[in-house]
Amino acid sequence: MHLLFFVCVCLNFLTYIFTSPITYEDVRGTPYKVSYDNRAITINDVRTMLIAGAIHYPRSTPGMWPYIMKMAKNQGLNTVQTYVFWNIHEQRPGVLDFSGRANLSQFLQDAADAGLFVNLRIGPYVCAEWANGGLPAWLNQVPNISFRSHNQAWEAAMRKFVMSIVEYVNPYLAKNGGPIILAQIENEYNGDDQAYVDWCGSLVTNELSSTDIPWIMCNGRAANSTIETCNSCNCLDDGWIDHHRHDYPDKPMLFTENEGWFQPWGQAVAIRTTADVAYSVAEWFAGGGSYHAYYMWHGGNNYGNTAASGITTMYADDVLLHADGTPNEPKYTQLSRLQHLIADHAEVLLRNYSTRTPLPWWDGTKWSNGTQQFVYSYPPALHFVCNQADKTLGVLFHNQNISMTSQSVRIFDDNLNLLWDSANVSGIPSDNTEIFPVVIGPLDWQTWSEPVISNLPVVTSPNPIEQLKITNDETIYLWYRRNITLTQTQSHTIVQVETRRANALLFFLDGDYLGEFDNHDHDQGSLTATVALDLSTYKPNQQYTFEILSISLGLNNGVSENNFEHKGIVGNVWINDQLLANDEANLWEHQKGLVGEFLQIYTEQGSSRVEWNPQWTKGINKQITWFQARFNLDHLVREDLNANPVLLDARGLNRGHAFINGNDLGLYWLIQGICQDKAPCCCQQAQINCLEPTQRYYHIPSDWLMPKNNLITIFDDLGAPSPGSVGLVQRVIIA
Repeated sequence: MHLLFFVCVCLNFLTYIFTSPITYEDVRGTPYKVSYDNRAITINDVRTMLIAGAIHYPRSTPGMWPYIMKMAKNQGLNTVQTYVFWNIHEQRPGVLDFSGRANLSQFLQDAADAGLFVNLRIGPYVCAEWANGGLPAWLNQVPNISFRSHNQAWEAAMRKFVMSIVEYVNPYLAKNGGPIILAQIENEYNGDDQAYVDWCGSLVTNELSSTDIPWIMCNGRAANSTIETCNSCNCLDDGWIDHHRHDYPDKPMLFTENEGWFQPWGQAVAIRTTADVAYSVAEWFAGGGSYHAYYMWHGGNNYGNTAASGITTMYADDVLLHADGTPNEPKYTQLSRLQHLIADHAEVLLRNYSTRTPLPWWDGTKWSNGTQQFVYSYPPALHFVCNQADKTLGVLFHNQNISMTSQSVRIFDDNLNLLWDSANVSGIPSDNTEIFPVVIGPLDWQTWSEPVISNLPVVTSPNPIEQLKITNDETIYLWYRRNITLTQTQSHTIVQVETRRANALLFFLDGDYLGEFDNHDHDQGSLTATVALDLSTYKPNQQYTFEILSISLGLNNGVSENNFEHKGIVGNVWINDQLLANDEANLWEHQKGLVGEFLQIYTEQGSSRVEWNPQWTKGINKQITWFQARFNLDHLVREDLNANPVLLDARGLNRGHAFINGNDLGLYWLIQGICQDKAPCCCQQAQINCLEPTQRYYHIPSDWLMPKNNLITIFDDLGAPSPGSVGLVQRVIIA
């Protein structure tokens, strides 16, 4: 009886580990089981290698999603990862929106149609260099709330949203034949509130167990009911793999974010080399990882006002698929080769963990015992030879002297045939695109100036009111206005305003522009804006209308316990020593948004609501000014606008927002990008385009364009020096 039992167990074990890993095409439309063991996520009890990439649905558009999914599948991914963005789904309390770029169900369906699994990272705090970390600004007004903590108001709001999302995506769960196989609660929680972590775990165990899929928590504290995952530049070299195998021997190793990083305004474009990414990914699979996700795989764009504080409109452009949808070579092809190799050998890789053996290395005079040189072997037929040292050297493997570049991985079969080399990108073009103009000649602009004084509703108060209390981030603009009597009118008048980081302030007196302050830090917190204004042409002891236009340059994505993001004026205002506050007879007025926004003059219907001036040159270098024109795409070089995207060349503009057929492309800014002494992030190795604009080109989604009569509208808050230089170009993939 014992012998029979042993034979049955062995047969079951062999069936289990030698079955080929399952793809979504194998189970699509039929309920299937998702679980895990110590080695991998399992699909119908079969260990499955998951090769994933982050693609955020609101950073692209429904017309782009099928193309992006196809590119991901072709590049070697079998899984898509996305956050769920609370503040685009519930912009107002209790009103859920799943339209347009928020159409999560369509995104999930497009992933399913492409044959891709989905890891849904619900959060609902997501960080993501996204405005307020994904949290709606109206949460600031909930009484007694403290975000991401064991706080009744927060947990009630979080639970309600998470449960609504789980109900919404129910048809797309694995148990219903859909592509969702993993979900995430919270995100990168590194606080000290263990009661909150336990509450997240109880939510997963008690109320989300009906999803019948594993739940994860990443890069921080993890509840017992979840799988802890890694976010890093390299999860082997930083010791995460060793710690995880020691602390969680019964759980697989999942790499949720191999960082591609983001781009702040005012810095030169930073890059992570292909060799470094390839080394990191190959080491992960060598060390026994069974889920790997690029963060990002396609960064997309921060359309509208969705960017976090100080973050450019292009998001994580230096990843495998550029922000405009074109392949980032040689990364795209080099990592594609690795991913297809891993997929082809997934059955062997997932049988068990590898054996790791130190390799001798040549120190110039003799062979020395390796402390940074290893081979990870998966018999039969796959060996990862790794050099973790930061120099080129020779290693001895199977009695062969193999030259290894610094921090690189080579993959061999049993016959020492080289299957892949992380450092070798020969034969892959560094760029296979060219830019062509698609509109011949300058655009026929017309112009309209935003009025400083308007008939829009105002809120009055003796003191300036913090911006988000009025706007709830529904607009990035808030006018502060009050009457003043100048006691001094000198050429060097100091104005001080207690404001916030990532905020701009424009100053006006009786409608005349005086000057500007801006801070574009990728950060939050209060500061005092100090500007010197010339008031020498004004008369003392005479009343004037003093106005400040506050412009939010993004809500910071770092949100923690008892930490609220604010914008606009958050304290006092002084003109020299004159305090402009606490005067019941002279109240501050607060006007939410711009007149042009209120009238929606960037749309077909709204455009006719104002009188445009065809002498558009009168708007040059004039602050808070709108420009509008029409264009056709008769001269397109290629028809596929996803593979060959159309871009706005913002040369000639200053700072503001551009709209195409009523759709907001996001913030454009021709601010100069400064190179630093070293790359800004540990994941990056270099910076390019020093002293050029941080971002010059802005992606126009394919489904926002028509063949003819497209309406383009520009609002430039600082004044456009040369609108006639603005162009529309197409980035064309050259075969």
